[in-house]
Amino acid sequence: MKKKWFCMALVLILLAGILSPMAAYAEPAADKGAIKTAMDKAADWLWQKEKKEGGLLPWSYIALAAAGRDLGNTSVGLACEKLFANLKAGETNDYSTLVLTLFAAGQDPYNYKGQNLVQKLRDARLPSGKYADNVINGGEDLVNAHIWAVLALHTAGASSKEQAKALQWLVNQQHADGSFYWDAADRDTADVDSTGMALMALGALGKKKDSPVVQKAVAYLRSAQKDSGGFNSWGTENPESCSVVIQGLTAVGVDPTGQEWLKSGGNPVTALLSFQLPDGSFSHLKGGVASEMATQQALMALADVYYGDTLFNRLRSQPSAALPERTVRFEAGKKQYVVTIGGQPQKHETDAAPFTQNGRIYVPVRYLAYALGIPESGVNWDSKSRTITLSLNGACVRLAVGSLLIYTNNAPRQMDVAPVLRQGRTYLPARYVAESFGFRVDWDQAAQAVIITK
Repeated sequence: MKKKWFCMALVLILLAGILSPMAAYAEPAADKGAIKTAMDKAADWLWQKEKKEGGLLPWSYIALAAAGRDLGNTSVGLACEKLFANLKAGETNDYSTLVLTLFAAGQDPYNYKGQNLVQKLRDARLPSGKYADNVINGGEDLVNAHIWAVLALHTAGASSKEQAKALQWLVNQQHADGSFYWDAADRDTADVDSTGMALMALGALGKKKDSPVVQKAVAYLRSAQKDSGGFNSWGTENPESCSVVIQGLTAVGVDPTGQEWLKSGGNPVTALLSFQLPDGSFSHLKGGVASEMATQQALMALADVYYGDTLFNRLRSQPSAALPERTVRFEAGKKQYVVTIGGQPQKHETDAAPFTQNGRIYVPVRYLAYALGIPESGVNWDSKSRTITLSLNGACVRLAVGSLLIYTNNAPRQMDVAPVLRQGRTYLPARYVAESFGFRVDWDQAAQAVIITK
């Protein structure tokens, strides 16, 4: 009798295994609480590193913002300054990274240091629909340059006119097996990381899990998934590959913790978490040391899973993506001014100092324009008439050296002081110019400083 019951029990166990093939995969999916804990630990590690070393990589600031951290009192402004200095090379990826970092910092990429960085990216679109490898020299080789431009423009809410062609170019880069690769000329190499990134861009361009191009890419990723639940890239399993796949799947509406992604060793999220060290950081390899790059990418992926949406959508919708309060401070005699946007002060060096005369503070036109957010294209100097014209958001302000009249959209207003030329530079009375653009102006008598706020 005991033998009979044993046989029946064995049949039931075997039958249950046949009817539920995933039963053999006992690795539990990470729950939302565990994901939140891991996310917070990773963010804390980056935060402490920033305070200890005085700065992070730009993508680390993006990751912190993605995890909901306020970047006030960090050196994100310095990271933006360094990126801006690199723009002279024209690399599209640098423009895209700066746009995203500015959004993370709550600053305005439409007007940063007098440049409309968003328009620079839009203007980089080639007739083929691809965003050029370089905004100056063009180039159609780098798939990733196209992807990051798409994501930066999506975050900026500026991609609608270019979507159809940009989408078609990206779709055309898909390989027969569903994969993508960063080199557009290489149609044979399949790459997990590039495919995950392509899914991020496809999601931003409106393609979701019911789209054929997405389905092919997802099928490739499923075929490339390891028994651990993770992914290989460049010959070894690593957290960066897990992260980009998680972000890509989230972007197209696929749950990376779903049953179809559960392997014997876990799913992409549990595989990612296996690289986290006790201090909250992530290592690039199992048993390795803390890596800022691995930690930033893991943090972005965990935040996407936790919030159920991409960081690009979250940056796009956050209140700081609107124009935050802007405060500018010029002090007489100092070759430096401070611009505070969204509570984050940034110091800017100058080669000429403001000065006071007849009870007013005069500021070099170039630096006053930059500080107010006026782009280079909005500053016009007519040397013949010695007239300066400033344009910002539909407002046009015109002044002439030696004249006591200031014109705002052609309406004259009397001033008590006039613009002056000094050592070959044009200086403007800060109060009248700022007020003409709708800024509030205050005067710090003790510091001999003008404070301009909007």
